[in-house]
Amino acid sequence: MAGSNGKIPNCALVLALAGVVPFWVGTALYIWPAAHISAPGAVKMTIAYGAVILSFLGGVRWGSALTPSGEGRLCRDLTLSVVPSLAGFAALFLPSLIALNLLVAGFLLQALWDVISAQDQRLPGWFARLRVVITCLVVPSLLVIIGKAVLQANA
Repeated sequence: MAGSNGKIPNCALVLALAGVVPFWVGTALYIWPAAHISAPGAVKMTIAYGAVILSFLGGVRWGSALTPSGEGRLCRDLTLSVVPSLAGFAALFLPSLIALNLLVAGFLLQALWDVISAQDQRLPGWFARLRVVITCLVVPSLLVIIGKAVLQANA
């Protein structure tokens, strides 16, 4: 999908940054549980939100696959576009540490795919830059939870 390689549109940037907030709220609530949300509840909330967002990113890729590209590429891209949804769904039923690691891998792989697709001009360059920025904000929030959980398990 050829598109503008210019500046990230303000609306996209604001909405994407707003989408990062629940990850960090979940992380903060894990570190400093509130009266109404326990640490395990905060982890479950973060995993559920991560699953939703990973699925959303797969939907973006489904949409981008619909551009004219030939039957073989269409089938490959449509097939790959459902993997994030399946990974997110699986994360909902896995033990927390495995689920969080799956989400980290999913977000990193999705960002890589988005960057490669922008280089191939199947996605706008600004979208790839946005995805890198957002991934660099989301993944550390998940890693903080993983790190604290591992430290607590080893204490």
